[in-house]
Amino acid sequence: MIEERKRSRTQTMARILQAVGQVISERGVNRVGINAVAEKAGVNKVLIYRYFGGWEGLMQQFLREGHFLTDYNKQFLENNSESDLNVKTQARVEYLIGLLRELKHRTPAQEMLKWEISNPGSYLTQQLATTRNESFQQILDKFFTNEKEDQNAVTAILVSGITMLLLIAPSQHQFMNVDLQSEEGWKRIEYAIHRICDTLH
Repeated sequence: MIEERKRSRTQTMARILQAVGQVISERGVNRVGINAVAEKAGVNKVLIYRYFGGWEGLMQQFLREGHFLTDYNKQFLENNSESDLNVKTQARVEYLIGLLRELKHRTPAQEMLKWEISNPGSYLTQQLATTRNESFQQILDKFFTNEKEDQNAVTAILVSGITMLLLIAPSQHQFMNVDLQSEEGWKRIEYAIHRICDTLH
């Protein structure tokens, strides 16, 4: 009976966290209220307070459970081992292009980034930034090792550029004459990432 209750609680929590992502995709982070999530998950809102302590606890758990970029970083680390410089260079290309493709198809992640930009002083924003930076640093330490370059600064420019292009794509057809609404335009961006990484080799 106890095991069955634990299993039921775990399943309910997973359903609630999944509902958070769905509400974010449909309405944006600013409209992720307890009532909206409870309705989407098909549960009584009392369970959200019981399991997560409220909205902030719910969002913290949502981030910890891998519903953001840290999940991509973790998977990349697991699937790629340390190797020689040439392979590391290829890994950097694959990481950045993979990050672009991952973000492109993860609406909740995009909405979280928009929310973070518009809420710079909140505790949750600061926690999100800390968690993400720690995750990115693991990638940098393993694959972005080049004593001739400031890899943190270079990667910050590349990642922020990728992020900005993805965030403005829904509202801007073109940026610097690159078509953000077509696959051809995104292929141009991916090729540019490849060339930049080759130059830094």
